[in-house]
Amino acid sequence: MAHVSDSDDIVAKLLTESFSRMSYTDKLELISKGRPTPQLNLVQKTKRFERHFNIGNYARYNWMTGSTREQKLYCWDCLLFGADSGSWAKDGYSDLGSLSKSAHRHHNASGHLRATIRLKTFGDTRIELQLDEQQRRGVIIHNEKVKRNRGILKRLINCVVYLGKQELPFRGHDESVTSSNKGNYIELLDLVAEYDSDLHTHLATSTVFTGTSLRIQNDLISAVASVMTDSMKEELRKAPFVAVMLDETTDISNVAQMSYVLRYVTEDGIKERFFKYEDVTEDKRAEAIATRLLEFLRESGCIDKVVAQCYDGAAVMASGLNGVQAKVKETIPQALFIHCYAHILNLVLSKGASKIRECKVFFSHLSGLATFFSRSAKRTKLLDDICQHRLPRAAPTRWCFHSRLVCTVAEKTRELREVFEHIVDHHTEFDDETVHCSDGYITLLTSFDFSFWLKTFHAIFSYSDVVFQILQNKGFDMQFCLARVDQLQRQIEQEKGNFDSVYDETQALVGPQRGRGAQGDVRARYRELHCSVIDSLLTQIANRFSDHKKLEFLALLDPQQFGHYCNYFPTAALNSLMESYGGYFDQPRLHTELAVMYDMSDILGKSPAGIHQFLLKKGLSESMKQVYTLSCIILTIPVSTASVERSFSALKRIKSYSRSTTGQVRLSDLALISIEKELLIALKAKDQLHDPAIKFFIQKDRRVDFVFQ
Repeated sequence: MAHVSDSDDIVAKLLTESFSRMSYTDKLELISKGRPTPQLNLVQKTKRFERHFNIGNYARYNWMTGSTREQKLYCWDCLLFGADSGSWAKDGYSDLGSLSKSAHRHHNASGHLRATIRLKTFGDTRIELQLDEQQRRGVIIHNEKVKRNRGILKRLINCVVYLGKQELPFRGHDESVTSSNKGNYIELLDLVAEYDSDLHTHLATSTVFTGTSLRIQNDLISAVASVMTDSMKEELRKAPFVAVMLDETTDISNVAQMSYVLRYVTEDGIKERFFKYEDVTEDKRAEAIATRLLEFLRESGCIDKVVAQCYDGAAVMASGLNGVQAKVKETIPQALFIHCYAHILNLVLSKGASKIRECKVFFSHLSGLATFFSRSAKRTKLLDDICQHRLPRAAPTRWCFHSRLVCTVAEKTRELREVFEHIVDHHTEFDDETVHCSDGYITLLTSFDFSFWLKTFHAIFSYSDVVFQILQNKGFDMQFCLARVDQLQRQIEQEKGNFDSVYDETQALVGPQRGRGAQGDVRARYRELHCSVIDSLLTQIANRFSDHKKLEFLALLDPQQFGHYCNYFPTAALNSLMESYGGYFDQPRLHTELAVMYDMSDILGKSPAGIHQFLLKKGLSESMKQVYTLSCIILTIPVSTASVERSFSALKRIKSYSRSTTGQVRLSDLALISIEKELLIALKAKDQLHDPAIKFFIQKDRRVDFVFQ
């Protein structure tokens, strides 16, 4: 017999926690300990004496037990296995006057006898063990099935990722079993299945879920895009500030697509992330676009972090009265508007050159030269054979393309003359129009006027091309880009002094200009024209980049001025910062931190990006929090919408003529996979792609098990 203390009342526990609900192991352990036989303070008073419970009753009845908490007697056998809810099984017995009679009656009860038999034979049949084992095997079988299904799903995801990254179409016109071309997605799965027995078996035998339907393709694409979006939103959550960039274009289906790109700074550097396309065909008013933009920022959880907005110069976007930038500022006052600098530079070159008649004639001839070859395969073949370089097409609104054309013609003038002379010499092999145009272009290429402007703009574009490349690189901060624009202005101004060399080189190449008047008069006229072009460009730069004053605070982290700032603190720049972003700073503390920084040899000459990385690497982002915040704001402000423009290039590749029916959600998701492929590769390398994608995928009802038990 076992004895228990009041603090370990097993009987009381059995009254609240049924024995039948215990695991087989716990049941076996409880039975092996034996019935508890505690000393009870069970007393029954009568008129003549008091009855006390005699512990010897436990020996008399080998099934009797008691509870110190309840101060009652119970039947151990019935507590464990009896279905009887009488006094000895559930309620407990406490009448000592009738104890012997009641115990004798219970001992002979059939229910008690069945409970005793079950107690004595417990473990022989092990029903609970069989049930537990069956359940365990069921779980194992289920999890093995889930593992197989998730393995197949990972293969499908890999195929989706591959096609999305490569911007390849998924579907075919005929995806039936007998089709010779079922589309890239199914054909890729069949190819992989040739080397993957599990996938081959799945595709050959599965009748419920093959993973090849349009709905499954869309769900898989959406799942991958959702994982990427969540990753970018996590970056946004950690970023201190955000800038938004928008632009709109029309796709192959004549749908107006708005592209959303956000710029922010992380510990890894500057990020410009594409988030989505949105159909804005129905309403392209400023109010509607601003409403959509603010809704997007709220959904992304970063509306309170926006410090800048960057668009092109269209009135609906850039107007300070009723444009998108004005509507956004009503909700986000600190959202500084930046007119895309690459767009401004493009306007500088186009407007500056088109205002002068001779320049406009020159560029029209130049465009005609490129068009001449693009309209004939035979002409292009001859150009390839002799020049071994094709002429880039000039776009009316993209003057960087004019620049490429100018540079190509300037470098290949001799070869181009050979092409045209070959056509004239072999006139019987070409049509009349080709011969006629070639004869005219020979005259053009040898004319003084064309050669003079070709040299002039070749020199100017050699400077502007460098700035174009800088403005379209997201890694450069605003201060650096503004310095390059100022440098371009000085370089163009210096071209005034190069007139004589340009004129003399042109004269040496094609001979003197033939015309009325003395040579001195002709030279003076060209000098005047040359100066007019330079002055026009300088005026355009001064006027179109005139809003630099609102960015005066950028000078606070100008590395070229740190030595000067040690003696003369840039108070005006600090006031400019407080005017635009005063709510983010403690001005006295910022003044102190800047004064200390200007005197630090470790930071001398470092750009804002270098300062940002230095503070992070040395653990000074909290100690110099004001300077760190300033570096983050300066790095967050965008220079151009080049990333948005690149998203339009992806749009043209993804939604082509043969894929013009692609749905809006699918289009946006595929663009995200293509444009942010570096993020996708990083997630895959860190094993953070497949399981989260499966988690998104199984949120919809599936007829196949994908969840482990």
